[in-house]
Amino acid sequence: MATGPRLSAAPASFDFGNVLPEKTLQRDIAVRNVGDAELVIKDVFTTCDCTVVGGYTRKLAPGAGTSMRIQLTTPAKEGRTEQRVAIESNDPERPQVEVTLAATVVAAPKATR
Repeated sequence: MATGPRLSAAPASFDFGNVLPEKTLQRDIAVRNVGDAELVIKDVFTTCDCTVVGGYTRKLAPGAGTSMRIQLTTPAKEGRTEQRVAIESNDPERPQVEVTLAATVVAAPKATR
């Protein structure tokens, strides 16, 4: 076990695949303290307002974990989108850990008669 608090986030990246425009997608990631001292999640930053993070515990004892819910609202236009979530903590080795979410926005299928 590592000395001091150590942040682990899994998965480090996730691809939602092909999705429709302007949809809210969500994914829970596992955040754990793999160190031997209390881990404090100081802040969480996102690369755009289309990404929201919530539902997690800020202080984790050694060996403890929490679930972090990440919501991504896809853009109106077609194409690839990639957003990052940065988790800032008191981990002296890696004070910031990034999680990447991606999706490919595709047009809604045309209705047939």
